[in-house]
Amino acid sequence: MKTIRVPFVLAAASALLLLAGCSGGGSASDQGNATAPTSTAPSASASATPVAEQSKAEACEVVSTAFTEVTQASSTMSSSDPQAAMATFQELAATVRTDFEGITNTEIAPLARDASAALGEYVTFIEELAADPSKADGLSDQITALQTTYDAAAQACLR
Repeated sequence: MKTIRVPFVLAAASALLLLAGCSGGGSASDQGNATAPTSTAPSASASATPVAEQSKAEACEVVSTAFTEVTQASSTMSSSDPQAAMATFQELAATVRTDFEGITNTEIAPLARDASAALGEYVTFIEELAADPSKADGLSDQITALQTTYDAAAQACLR
């Protein structure tokens, strides 16, 4: 019976993560940063050294790219392979954490780190939920925390 619930939990989690990512991804990209370096993509920024004088637009491009990646990965996760879906969640959280740690803009960095921490906590919760579906009553709180932090980062990029 647990095997039946795990794919459902992962499908629900990825759908909710998709919603959280959508609200942030579109907002941050509205910055219109035509001068942002292409190295702000998650895989490239993970290995790059932080820029001392990072502009808000550059920081928001990192946030937008990460939100887009989370959204795209969430929309392609399959509940038929719960182990692969969980691995994708874990990888997304690690990538976002690394990318957001590289943000040096003083306005965006704390908000990005809050969003990253919320994503990490969400992934940990989903892992626990997959192991024990009786903990599902905490899912709403996790989603709210994730949505709130991602919205805060996206809204800061709009100002």
